Amino acid sequence: MRRFLAPLVLAGLLAGCLSGCVDSGPSAEDRGTVDPGSVPDTAPAVDGPAIRGVVRDTAGTTVPGARVTVTLLRSKEERTGIGIGAAFSLGLSCFADKRGCQAPTAEGVSAGDGSYAVKVPTNNGDPAVGVAISVVAPVANSADDRVGTTVTLPAKAGQGATFDVPVATEALELTLSNGRDLRVAMPDTRQAKPSGPVSVTLTQLPAEGNVASATADFTETPVKLPFDLRVAEDSRLLVAAHREAKIGDRPVTLSATSVLTGTSVPASRGAACRVTDSKGKPLAQEPCGLTDGLLGSPWDPTDDPLCADGPCPGTAQNDHRDIYVNLTSAVKATLLVVRGCGFTCTVMVSSDGKTFRELPAPDNAAGTDGFYVQKLSGAPVKVVHLRTATGGFFVKLREVSVFR
Repeated sequence: MRRFLAPLVLAGLLAGCLSGCVDSGPSAEDRGTVDPGSVPDTAPAVDGPAIRGVVRDTAGTTVPGARVTVTLLRSKEERTGIGIGAAFSLGLSCFADKRGCQAPTAEGVSAGDGSYAVKVPTNNGDPAVGVAISVVAPVANSADDRVGTTVTLPAKAGQGATFDVPVATEALELTLSNGRDLRVAMPDTRQAKPSGPVSVTLTQLPAEGNVASATADFTETPVKLPFDLRVAEDSRLLVAAHREAKIGDRPVTLSATSVLTGTSVPASRGAACRVTDSKGKPLAQEPCGLTDGLLGSPWDPTDDPLCADGPCPGTAQNDHRDIYVNLTSAVKATLLVVRGCGFTCTVMVSSDGKTFRELPAPDNAAGTDGFYVQKLSGAPVKVVHLRTATGGFFVKLREVSVFR
């Protein structure tokens, strides 16, 4: 199992580093705030090449206190080379290479009159192929909502340029149809003409407090709309939307975020569960960590010590592990969600705990710890039976949720 997992880990690091080297600048997911006391009346004087302009909202009103970031964009070849080096050195090359693994950036803030001036950052690598200006602004009368606009300018802007950046006035619009299907509409930014579909990601937030931190579940998880909000249960989510657009002939990415709290509690919340030990006997989990509502917390099962390091001895559970979630009574189930059910996972359901039917296999693209979301017909479900490969796949399970 360890020999099998090692290539997966390296592949994951490589993919992560390659994707992490994409340059664009911050968007509305940037949760940082600007201290009103630090906002100058007018843009500060800047020595050397700078990007200057004014931040305005949809109505043309100037926007003070917006965060402005200037990013030097790198070529695909440079990003790929840096990413491969970072993957095979476990990130150590990022410190040794004078270019670093992140694109050169510089930050500023829009002044009281909406003007900004940000010095062009130092370029330690190959010549930049473009310059991105990213503006993130809070929405009036909202502590959590953000709007953002990123404009791409040609490489010559690195010698200094002036560009007025528009941001939306209104917040991201979130609506529910059928009481559970989430729909998202981007706020209008009149100066920018949309040129593509809206993409949405969800990030799970703490139940209360600062939205700057997030748990493992839903972190940067893309979803298709309409999205069944029951999957989020009663957790708090950061909803982020992006859309490509143009201002004149300049490529633009529009972004907006808002916070939403789900209200769905599955019928399986608090249900009992058990695992099968090395001799094929049931081992109760008290309490059951798969039905506790802690969606982003890893499962810490009470397991047979003989199975702690991988395959269980003997034949009963040597090449797989079995888990059973037992609801108090059968429910007419319309949705089943299993967190951490990746490509090694088999899912079965039963109305009586005796006869089981196997559900469609998880999507291989979900990896080893992805989401398994399956709509059900409304037939009674009392027991969910999960079977995973041995080793780490077993403990990647986090929550099993059955909805009426």
